[in-house]
Amino acid sequence: MATVIRKNLRNFIAVVALVIIALITSYVIVQQQRLRIPVLEEKPFELKADFQTAQAVVPGQGQTIDVAGVKVGDVESVDLVNGVAQVTFGIDRKFLPIYKNATILMRPRTGLKDMFFDLDPGSRDAGVVDEGGTIPLANTAPDVNLDEILSALDGDTRAYLRVLIDSAGSGLAGQSQNLGKLLGGLGPLNHDFNRVSSLVAERRQNLADLIHKLSVLTAEVGHHSSDVTKLVDASNSALSSIAVQDPDVQRAVADLPGSLSKLKSALVAVKPFADQLGPTFNDLRPFARHLPSLNSSLTDLANTATPILKNRIRPLVRTARPDIPPLRTAANNLSAATPRLTVVAHEINRLGNMAAYNPHGAEAPGSASRDEGYLYWVAWLGHNGNLVFDSQDANGLFRRIYLTANCQNIKNVVASSPLAPVISGLGSLVGTVCP
Repeated sequence: MATVIRKNLRNFIAVVALVIIALITSYVIVQQQRLRIPVLEEKPFELKADFQTAQAVVPGQGQTIDVAGVKVGDVESVDLVNGVAQVTFGIDRKFLPIYKNATILMRPRTGLKDMFFDLDPGSRDAGVVDEGGTIPLANTAPDVNLDEILSALDGDTRAYLRVLIDSAGSGLAGQSQNLGKLLGGLGPLNHDFNRVSSLVAERRQNLADLIHKLSVLTAEVGHHSSDVTKLVDASNSALSSIAVQDPDVQRAVADLPGSLSKLKSALVAVKPFADQLGPTFNDLRPFARHLPSLNSSLTDLANTATPILKNRIRPLVRTARPDIPPLRTAANNLSAATPRLTVVAHEINRLGNMAAYNPHGAEAPGSASRDEGYLYWVAWLGHNGNLVFDSQDANGLFRRIYLTANCQNIKNVVASSPLAPVISGLGSLVGTVCP
């Protein structure tokens, strides 16, 4: 197989290119015919809608359903269900959701009744339409033919309408651009009218609530007429008192700007303090939250300590009060003697340091021997003293004696000894040891 392909490589490449071009062309044609490939494309959302009539609606003719002029799906089928036309749409899922109060209008694109459907998805409050759900007949409107409108008019009205249309045609001749600008400017105006209508409708509801509440208030006031009379009398008295104090009120009003200015300055000066006071209060909140438990603990402590203070400490203080003056005299004398005691303690400390203190630790740095205190050497002396007298026999203790001498000293001792001639061999021994 590979050998055949190599021999006919050019033809093989041409065949593969034709197959690829054919697949691309088929895909484009299928897309233009609004056919969906099940494997490559997601199944559309199915939406149904009931219409009084589905005149000129034919599936597979490219009739679409749009939202604000944007295509969101196609017409898939038209059926007669319970005497009404039920149109099934395939909606692209990226344009979901669609709500239950959605509306669909059937409109022609051209005078030849090339129909399309205009969809308003509705509002979120109404809830989402489930897949396969149906828009009811009340939320749809079919296309109305012009002859149906004219058939509803009598002969005179149709004549007047003909005259009106002819006159409008004559008046708008050559004014197409101005008419387009006029119609384009109606969009914001309609938007504002919509807002005004919404506010008026809301105001009607508020006005109805206000009238209802005023009626309830009037009924309650009627039940308390004596209280209203007292209120009027008290208001009359208060206003009369204010009228009597009119000069003072005028003076207070005249002084009010200066007072407000000073108050403003004071508030400006207090602002840094207030800026610090806020965080301070926030930091004190944990302490304030524990104040009840702290107060409770203090109350318990006071209740517990009161009998002790009353029955024990107070009698002790009363008993000790006569002894306090002599104690004061003794304290003064002790205060005078304290410096001398300090000197004595200092000297005792020096004596202790001389006896037992090791100023350089266990071993002085850079030293070959230990620099210990006197107490160390006393212990060493006691230990070695015990070793001197730790051996004895029936004749008593043995004492260890160490003799040291150089060779010359030994020769002199042997030569001067009276027994040197007798101990003749000792000289040769000495000569051997000390040549």
